[in-house]
Amino acid sequence: MSSRMPRHIVNFLLTVFLWGYFLFGYLVLLPVFFFPYYAVMRSAAAALQRLNHLHLRAFFALVRFLIPKTKFRIDPLVRDLRASVVVCNHVSYLDPILLVSLYSRQTTIVKNSFFSVPVFGWFLKKAGYVPSSAEEMNGEAMIENLESIKAHLAAGGNLFVFPEGTRSRDGNLGPFNRGVFSIARYCRADLKLVLIRDTDKLFRPGTFSFNTGERNVICLKLIATLSPDYASDNFSTAAVAREARRIFEEALAVS
Repeated sequence: MSSRMPRHIVNFLLTVFLWGYFLFGYLVLLPVFFFPYYAVMRSAAAALQRLNHLHLRAFFALVRFLIPKTKFRIDPLVRDLRASVVVCNHVSYLDPILLVSLYSRQTTIVKNSFFSVPVFGWFLKKAGYVPSSAEEMNGEAMIENLESIKAHLAAGGNLFVFPEGTRSRDGNLGPFNRGVFSIARYCRADLKLVLIRDTDKLFRPGTFSFNTGERNVICLKLIATLSPDYASDNFSTAAVAREARRIFEEALAVS
């Protein structure tokens, strides 16, 4: 098909198909399979996280099949992460759903506006994802969210976070939000630093289309583990954030 059709038409058709499947999963597949999974797991969050993982694993299997010029190189150490706060750089909308496809138990911090989207917002809430709004990070709501994350990590789940808060448009790191590291301190969790490369070549910033014609290797690599002494009087979230950012900058500088 790609040898006979203009590339932009191929991009359009595959984009419509892939995002169509993506929406079909949330509107049809997850509701159909939710109750059987819930009956087995006895936890709405665990059932929905598992279903979301399976759905997005299938989504990326389709991506691999339909866009063979894009390869995925996932560090086995990244695949094996459990009970960890996974800190990542952020270059594409694909980053969070790629991480969900790797872990059957996962949660993250989601923009508050997504919780108002019909069906999808219900799913996010029931699956245990955490709103990013200031109201949810203050007072009793903050404690409730932190305790939920702590229990999630204790049960073997991963929390993945993007301390830049938004995608980079040029591949350079943005400022790191220290709130991520405060969460890790509360949970007494190690920080696993995972470098993401070239998801933005497959799904470019400023577009809503897959780029099917460019040879590309998407890489996820564990570049460091930070184990801060949270009990120390000298502990500083700002210092940990600076150290994490320095490690990412050094890794990005390696060609």
